[in-house]
Amino acid sequence: MQVATVSSKRQITLPSDMLTVFRIKPGSRVILESQKKGLLVSPLKKSIVEEVAGSLSQYIPSAKRNVPFTKIMEETKKAAAKKLARTL
Repeated sequence: MQVATVSSKRQITLPSDMLTVFRIKPGSRVILESQKKGLLVSPLKKSIVEEVAGSLSQYIPSAKRNVPFTKIMEETKKAAAKKLARTL
């Protein structure tokens, strides 16, 4: 356990050995999570987009995974239009 001080600008300086262990460099981003017992600081290894990439794959059939998004949207609009036409 190590202690860090919050500056008058509300900044925290992390101990250098912690930065080395967790591979945090100047400009690195970290995730802050509120927990019951305090604050959890975790290094963000990728961009937010990369972190959540693939999270919707369970909803996309494997046959459509390499199809451009614009084509999927076009097919979805057509299917929705047909469904709407049947209900009128």
